[in-house]
Amino acid sequence: MALDDCSLVIATYQRPRETTTLLTAISGLPDQPAEIVIVDGSEGTDTEAAVRRWSKDRGLSFALVYVRSPKGLTRQRNVGIDISRGQYVFFLDDDCLPLPGYFSSMRKVFVEDRSKQIGAVTGLIVNEMNKPVPRRWRIRLALGLVPRLPPRIYHPSGTSVPRNTIPSFSGVRSVDIVDGGASAFRREVFAEHRFSEFFYGYAQGEDLEMSLRVRRRWQVLWCGDAHVNHNHAPDGRPTSYRKAFMEVRNRYFIWKRHSADAKMVDRARFWLDILFLMIMDLAWFLARPTRPRVLAHGFGLASATLRCLFSPPSYTEPTPRRQYALQVDEAQS
Repeated sequence: MALDDCSLVIATYQRPRETTTLLTAISGLPDQPAEIVIVDGSEGTDTEAAVRRWSKDRGLSFALVYVRSPKGLTRQRNVGIDISRGQYVFFLDDDCLPLPGYFSSMRKVFVEDRSKQIGAVTGLIVNEMNKPVPRRWRIRLALGLVPRLPPRIYHPSGTSVPRNTIPSFSGVRSVDIVDGGASAFRREVFAEHRFSEFFYGYAQGEDLEMSLRVRRRWQVLWCGDAHVNHNHAPDGRPTSYRKAFMEVRNRYFIWKRHSADAKMVDRARFWLDILFLMIMDLAWFLARPTRPRVLAHGFGLASATLRCLFSPPSYTEPTPRRQYALQVDEAQS
């Protein structure tokens, strides 16, 4: 039953329950990838033990590979790229659950591309499509701080709008951005690109940056028939301060790398938007002082802004190459 030319990479950290829930969901699909590579950056062995218990005495239609790796989402994904063997490499976050037809729909997009122009495809996160647009986004759009664009299109002001600003659809759309937690790439892409390890730790925007590099040569598509649910797990996430710091630092890094020719109005939009987000955090904290995480988020935004102004982040991508190989533990294999 498995799709012989498809591999799935699952980068996980401190989420044994979510990982095995995802494996259970995949094992019940009519369209399964022929290979699943779990790249675990967790501390301790809880996830490894959970995967071993789950897979014991199961008759699986796919090869299951478990890899212990240094933590860091982009590094773990790059490990999975090197370890996996499929022509089409899928990525799913460990708290995602694909629905029937997810893998086959995205694979079909690649297979029908006879000229091999499509480099990446992203799926449709259906349980997020019907949610209302958050108030913060509605205000930013109303004030013009964020341009009104179709979702998954990157603007020179360093923004893109939420996915759920359009209804669900069928077929494919040309976009700039894939969701790293629900995406697939043609293997040939990785001869030129890897996920940037600038985004160490809990990555924020790593999929956006990778997408913008890939789209310089390849087409990037959004497949409306590849349905997946994303059930955001609370474990393994950073503090409000740290998350906010990365939101600004990483956003600035991507913007400077991919919007070097931004017009003055777009440069103004970039900084005014960040200033507005700080003001919003302060206002919400003053309105509800019982939520200190909102104030911590605001401090994170301010701290990162100062860092970007006085010590801008930079990173030189190394030449793409295979760096990782599977070391088999003979005692437990």
